[in-house]
Amino acid sequence: MKKICLLLALCLVMTACSAFAEEKTDVSALIEQIMEILDSGEYEPAIPLIQEAAEAGDPQGQLWLGNCYSMGIGVEQDDSKAAEYFKLSAEQGNALAQYNLAFCYLDGTGVEQDAEKAEAYLTLAAEQGDCESQYALGYLCLNGEGFEQNFTKAVKYLQMAADQEYGPADYYLGLCYENAWGVEQDAAKAAEYYLAAAEQRIDDAQYKLGVMYQLGNGVEQDYDKAFEYYSLAAEQENPQALTALGFFYNSGFGTEQDYEKMLECYRKAAELGEPMAMFNLGCCYRDGTGVEQDYGEMLKYFQSAVELENANAQFNLGFAYYVGQGVEQDYEEAFRLYRLAAEQGFPVAMFAAGDCYYLGTGVEKDLEAAAEWYRKSLDAGYEPDEEDQKHLAEVIGRTGE
Repeated sequence: MKKICLLLALCLVMTACSAFAEEKTDVSALIEQIMEILDSGEYEPAIPLIQEAAEAGDPQGQLWLGNCYSMGIGVEQDDSKAAEYFKLSAEQGNALAQYNLAFCYLDGTGVEQDAEKAEAYLTLAAEQGDCESQYALGYLCLNGEGFEQNFTKAVKYLQMAADQEYGPADYYLGLCYENAWGVEQDAAKAAEYYLAAAEQRIDDAQYKLGVMYQLGNGVEQDYDKAFEYYSLAAEQENPQALTALGFFYNSGFGTEQDYEKMLECYRKAAELGEPMAMFNLGCCYRDGTGVEQDYGEMLKYFQSAVELENANAQFNLGFAYYVGQGVEQDYEEAFRLYRLAAEQGFPVAMFAAGDCYYLGTGVEKDLEAAAEWYRKSLDAGYEPDEEDQKHLAEVIGRTGE
């Protein structure tokens, strides 16, 4: 995850969900003076006063001075000194300092890397009610980044942050309920958390909610609402939402069919690096959908998606090589691409790999290998047509499976 170290504006905007130690009475006037200077938009004149407050042992001043050293504002940038002042403040119970110090230990910035200490300080801040620390701890435990993966602990802290209406935590709780990570699978609850996050403009949640309305998963199927949430996420340049929106413009789901807008969405998503959008653009050029048919463009977009390991593109580019569509026919290259997609669990590619082994196209004939890939494709839900059934019958008959 991206660090949420509170460095902007020297961490002087105090969020409602953050816990702070009370200022000592002997430096309270100094803290007020610092705040007045900073509120005016000036930083440099406040530095000597921040140093004075920190040296007087004030935890807020220590936190601010740590941030000054971290960013090199008014002092020479020094990660070690930043960590030193974060620690002084953290040991007095300042939650923001505990949070920042946790990431110093997590990344080894200014201190020796120590995941155990990172987790300890982050837990201290989270237990004080700091919602960003709760979210960070939940996120790291959920993904096993730096800490041991622990779904139960992740859900606990994500829920604490979500209870404070912290949007990113709502989104990840939605993922937990959708995927049964540390909780019983519950699509309806997932949708509720996605909605809470979507209302706080979390674009990934808006996209997920669009998917749920499109599929009728946890909510009643509603293409109009799916289109609405995809559009909200697309406005924030979410590449997956842009791709989904392009599909809706192509199919006319939730909106009028509009190839021009479809292409606009696909191209924007492709520019953002979304492989499915690249694949879809390749299909548009292959089929002449909204554009003049152009196999050269098809190959360009398929290849770009293949380089990003998109299974759809791997299979379709493999098919192009198999039949010589826009390229010289090349069974070996077709088989290589089929295998790449098959190894990602793409059912039709599994069957195609089986056919290559059965027919000996692009690879040495091997009925045992053919039977294995046929079986995998069927287990993955592939529905063979009449010709496929003939291949299956012959292979099964010969191998005895």
